[in-house]
Amino acid sequence: MNHRPIHDLLTESADRAADAVALTHGQTDVTYGELEARSNRLAHLLRDRGVRRGDRVALLAENGCDYVANYFGILKSGACCVSLNSQNKLSTNRELLTDSGAVGLVARRAQIRSALPDLVNGQSDLRLVHTDQNDPAWVLPPQIAFSDDNDAAQCPTQRPDISVAEHDLCTILYTSGSTGSPRGVTLTHRNLAANTEQILAYLPVTAEDSVLVVLPFHYSYGKSLLLTHVAVGGRLVIDNRFAYPQAVLKTMVEQRVTSLAGVPSTYAILCARTEFLRTDLPHLRCLTQAGGAMSPALTRRLLAGLPDRVKLFVMYGQTEASARLAYVPSEQLPEKIGSIGIGIPGVELTVRRPDGGECDSGEVGELVARGANIMRGYWNDPAETALVIEDGLLHTGDLGRYDDDGFITIVDRAKNMIKAGANRVGAKEIEDTIAEIEGVVEVSVIGVPDELLGEAIEAFVVPVRPDSLTEKQILAHCRDRLALYKLPRVIRFVDALPKSSAGKIVKAELAKLTER
Repeated sequence: MNHRPIHDLLTESADRAADAVALTHGQTDVTYGELEARSNRLAHLLRDRGVRRGDRVALLAENGCDYVANYFGILKSGACCVSLNSQNKLSTNRELLTDSGAVGLVARRAQIRSALPDLVNGQSDLRLVHTDQNDPAWVLPPQIAFSDDNDAAQCPTQRPDISVAEHDLCTILYTSGSTGSPRGVTLTHRNLAANTEQILAYLPVTAEDSVLVVLPFHYSYGKSLLLTHVAVGGRLVIDNRFAYPQAVLKTMVEQRVTSLAGVPSTYAILCARTEFLRTDLPHLRCLTQAGGAMSPALTRRLLAGLPDRVKLFVMYGQTEASARLAYVPSEQLPEKIGSIGIGIPGVELTVRRPDGGECDSGEVGELVARGANIMRGYWNDPAETALVIEDGLLHTGDLGRYDDDGFITIVDRAKNMIKAGANRVGAKEIEDTIAEIEGVVEVSVIGVPDELLGEAIEAFVVPVRPDSLTEKQILAHCRDRLALYKLPRVIRFVDALPKSSAGKIVKAELAKLTER
């Protein structure tokens, strides 16, 4: 099947309903026609500044109208968008600019402030910088041309006539490889178009829908929200204030959103810190969850607290798969709690032994995927690519097993398996057990170096209140449900777990806490 370029999703929705609201951010509504015009202007400006098909242009901005218009504008110029995280340290984004060989940088002044010269100095491939407005304090190297939104406003609003093929690179998303260093996941227009179609084949998203977006667009899950809703002409309601979950709940009420997408911590925090499950949300009809395994206890709490009309979709994916690989049909979720479900339409998802043979029901193996959504590889890193891509198959690094109905349950990520003495222990099983305890908001379990065992098990627990739980209570609960060798050696109570900008727990940061 041939797939059109991703930016055609915006153009087609603008052609169908130019006056429909595409995006709401705070008190501002932006229509599809306005987004289309703004993206076209940037595309013309980039072409006028020498950007050509196949070039990489980096984008550094938080979620908002600017991000969406500039993302599609970069693609319409024929370039590949390199998505940078505004919460990265300056040194990290410098490294990623260099690694990607970006010829251009599109950024928002609020995200770079006075750091722009430090960010771009020494970037031998960089030829242009575009921001929303100039800052007299910025002094850029002479080989770097500068433009701002005033320059873009002078450009035509018609879409530039640029030929882009489905196998052209569309986006580079940086994620951690097997070494923990950032790896650029290269996604083509075909990859992202295919995954958008695959998701829409099972997820009920229409032009009448409004999704609350708390996930960043530079993250694969956030990107999939952007593309699926633009594809159908739906509305993106952006709220970047999840540090204040009560404010986010207020936005859900005021904007009458029909759906919410989140990682497990999104729902754990909403349930623990707000009146989410007790608030009347008459327009809400769908919740989606991906970005890590949600504990069975939290899934049950959501199912028990949500009205019957609200469908909950538990999903599974990886950046290397454009976003999505599996889902649990909402009507089967009550009987399949703890499962990631089945492969989405167009994806072959299997559990395999080390020799490549498919596992029997109940047998643990690695999840392996095939589909048009699987990445081309890691940018400029064939060795790392060869570790995960073999004959078109993506080796996810996740361990799982089939049940008798062919539904898959994740045991853990291979790298999260703790080698405690002669035993291999999955962190997820311990996390799910502790999450059952009333008063636990979040939990994460890691292995730490131990002279006798090799690794010892430690659990980090966020309680509802500082004095609401004791280590003795948690260990007693674990003893009732887990083998003795799976019991945590230490329970550490913390105010919050370290997270990425997408809300995913960063276990490497937890390991550093044990060294103090």
